[in-house]
Amino acid sequence: MFKKQSKWMLSGLVLSCSVFAGCGGGDKQPQTSGNTPAPAQNNSPVTITLYARTLLLNEDFDKYIKQPLSQKFPNVTINKIDNEKGKTIQDLLTAGQIPDLIWEGLTNMQTLTDLKLPVDLEPLSKKHGFDLNRLDPTLVKSIRSYSDKGQLLYLPFRAFSFGLHYNKDIFDKFGVEYPKDNMTWDQAVELAKKVTGIRDGVDYRGLHSGISINRIQTQMSLPYVDAKTEKPVLLSNDRWQTLFRTFKDIYGIPGNYPKGASFGDGRKAFLETRNLAMFPHLLLIGDADFAEAVKKGLSWGVTTFPSMKDKPGVGPGVFSDGFIIPEGGKNQDLVFQLIAHLLSDEVQGEAAKLGNPPAVTNPEVRKKLYESNPLAKGINLTPIFNMKYADPYTKTQYDSKVQGIVQKQLEQYFTDKADLNTALRNAEEEMIKTIDQEKLKAK
Repeated sequence: MFKKQSKWMLSGLVLSCSVFAGCGGGDKQPQTSGNTPAPAQNNSPVTITLYARTLLLNEDFDKYIKQPLSQKFPNVTINKIDNEKGKTIQDLLTAGQIPDLIWEGLTNMQTLTDLKLPVDLEPLSKKHGFDLNRLDPTLVKSIRSYSDKGQLLYLPFRAFSFGLHYNKDIFDKFGVEYPKDNMTWDQAVELAKKVTGIRDGVDYRGLHSGISINRIQTQMSLPYVDAKTEKPVLLSNDRWQTLFRTFKDIYGIPGNYPKGASFGDGRKAFLETRNLAMFPHLLLIGDADFAEAVKKGLSWGVTTFPSMKDKPGVGPGVFSDGFIIPEGGKNQDLVFQLIAHLLSDEVQGEAAKLGNPPAVTNPEVRKKLYESNPLAKGINLTPIFNMKYADPYTKTQYDSKVQGIVQKQLEQYFTDKADLNTALRNAEEEMIKTIDQEKLKAK
């Protein structure tokens, strides 16, 4: 699935990485057992460079990563480099500056796997006695779906839960009961019809689909491209019609997709303009903008993410932030020990109290989530946490290239600019062109 590697990439991997202090020194550490490997016996100072390809706020870096590691590994200094202009992963690799560790979102791994950058963590996991059974099996299966060989290219630090957030004031204004747990999308749409309309000169929208097609697309375990044939599957897989119709049901409600609306406007409509009644999204309880909105008067509730009627209790696929060890990086054994410690019940539990959704399944750890957050008091999150991840599908190197194409044609359909068959056909035709272009680039 992931084919050729460019010449600059090959040369970048063999160039010296002396720019990073963490690149000096060997990578052999004593073999240990248990979930948290013992610190290396060599206590010489070492600097590890973490490249934050996905956004990692300095505050989060300090409290979730830097502080717990400094307590367990006092001889290790962690430096963070952010993904910004002039410091993309391609920029660093071209200069031979290979980081020791990469922070990445699981759904954003495409670029790194295209570069054949992540190492298979299976050998390190076995060597250091890390128990993968501490992670949700669907999460592990999802990680393996990003490799054509089923390799373990990533370990999660946090795994997000989704919920259906709602504005109580809007429901009160329309005299409608609040959303309930375990609703289907069909039920959410029917409820949305009751809270969409004009009140006191304000246009209220009942329901958003989520800020990207991939919320429902992963929930339905729908591939864009067949991994074996490398052909689009929109026309051959009937469930793509179901997905398109689901969006049509949501945005076909009169007034629910007004002029100027977009896939990405749900957060603003819910938190800022507050004219959106229901917003399905990653749980917002630990979000600073959400806390500010509540402080300014947002009256809110949250329930389970709507499910497809044929898959009750199943939410979106896995959305996670976590770690990749790159090919050519030094100190790989030590770096794995750092990751393993961050995945210990102790560290995960303390992070959960602060609002970091744990990657481990230990119920004693999970029940600590938001323990220190006053916004969570009195909120029953158990039904949300009990939702299952959708089954993963085999990813291809073209997925990230074609998602926008499908989303564009989906919008053409639910805004009545194209019928269903035309939208699907147009999407496939454009996808084929894009895939062919990517193949030419790889030659």
